Amino acid sequence: MAATFTGYIAEVRRLLHDATGVFWSDTELTDYINSARDRIVRDTGCLRYLAPSTATYNQETLDLTTITLPSYGASILDVLNLNLYWGNTRIPLRYLAWTDFNAQLRFWQNYTGRPIGFSLYGLNTIYFGPVPDQNYQIELDTIVLPIALLSDSQTEPIPSPYTSPVKFYAAYLAKYKEQSYGEAEIFKAEYEKQARSVIASSMTRRMPTSFSQPY
Repeated sequence: MAATFTGYIAEVRRLLHDATGVFWSDTELTDYINSARDRIVRDTGCLRYLAPSTATYNQETLDLTTITLPSYGASILDVLNLNLYWGNTRIPLRYLAWTDFNAQLRFWQNYTGRPIGFSLYGLNTIYFGPVPDQNYQIELDTIVLPIALLSDSQTEPIPSPYTSPVKFYAAYLAKYKEQSYGEAEIFKAEYEKQARSVIASSMTRRMPTSFSQPY
């Protein structure tokens, strides 16, 4: 069952034993719930989006903040993979940590060609190596932070069962603000337990082929 705004509020209030809103307003709990939604995406990478973009001729970098996101996306948290379209082929670019990328693919300053690798520099900048010798269509496999959930008119983009730990982290934030640190730690530990359980239960069970050993 998909999570809803009022569903989140009710779940957190039950955990806090504050069904009538004596101690925490809906506005305050909304902030905690949206912080918890961000946290579960950061911890699990559960909200992904294949973002189309362009590697531009003679430009070494791509600013991630210029990429058009889906309606549910607030910002790009990470780029897991990057495919480059070349003719009729879709070529996965090799990822290198910045130090390796800088040493291996930025040696010749004026060299351009079809990019074979990429690296992230900071939070919002992708570097291509070599520098593109023409415009290339690319496809980025991204993790996207969700926009704030503020009413039931919005659809929760975080897929089930990743929504189930959200209430525990929101309750942790509420109790921490109250300076009830012991109770806060209980809720945080339960969040971590639930997040690990969700990851374990959602692992792929597909066999690539029965005639080979993939590992």
